[in-house]
Amino acid sequence: MIRDILVSLTQGTERDPAAAFAASLAAAFSAHLTGVAVTYEIDVPPFYMGAVPTDFIETQSQENEAAAKQAAARFAQLAAGAGIGYDLRTLSASLGVAANTFAQTARLFDLTVVAQPDPDRPGPEEVIAETVLLDSGRAVLLVPYVQTAPFTARRAVLAWDGSRAAARALAEGLPLLRNAAVVEVLQVIRGSEEAPGGDDVARHLLRHGIDARVRALHLGGSETSIAQTILNEVSDQDADLVVMGGYGHSRLRELVLGGVTREILGAMTVPVLMAH
Repeated sequence: MIRDILVSLTQGTERDPAAAFAASLAAAFSAHLTGVAVTYEIDVPPFYMGAVPTDFIETQSQENEAAAKQAAARFAQLAAGAGIGYDLRTLSASLGVAANTFAQTARLFDLTVVAQPDPDRPGPEEVIAETVLLDSGRAVLLVPYVQTAPFTARRAVLAWDGSRAAARALAEGLPLLRNAAVVEVLQVIRGSEEAPGGDDVARHLLRHGIDARVRALHLGGSETSIAQTILNEVSDQDADLVVMGGYGHSRLRELVLGGVTREILGAMTVPVLMAH
């Protein structure tokens, strides 16, 4: 059951896809919504302090404060328009401190919503999303930066590989999956690997009142990645939600070698609920 939702407010853009989606999600579940607006402090290493003009730091700080206020005002307007209960929290900190504080805050919410990082507009979203995913102990719902549609759950894809992270995502995603008209348990199998218990997942979902179908896709070679296979299936099925585990391998390994989580984060086109 989702009754308490947290959202990280996007700054520096004309619209906030995460806040708008979170407001529609809260309305659908009759949940309370809490928005967090961060005034990001300029974090200049001590050995660079003399090289950075003081007026530049002051100007940037003023711009960051104005961006946070604008995000907060936009959130209040969205929440009021959705007719939901809401509150706003503000924070002034460096990106690292803000991300850790936000992750700690997320531990006492049913679901946390964060915008997908926009590759054309570098911002704090990637750091915040990864910190919440790895350190909060709760799921994070990532909203594409191009998202315009409100929350809906007509068709959902549960990416299942039998891992601990996938099991966490399944458990945390149940309230959303219950709202879906169609749920597909997707297994992506490489080579001679055995399918990781898709029928058992479907049986478990059925006991929660969710009639899911199982689909196994075999990768024939190295030309198509697991992430791309998931995204292709989402497109083919016209799904509007993905539920999956995040960082099944170490984050360092994914940073160096690449991985499913980072590829999904970069190319997702529908909201993705991830849990670690």
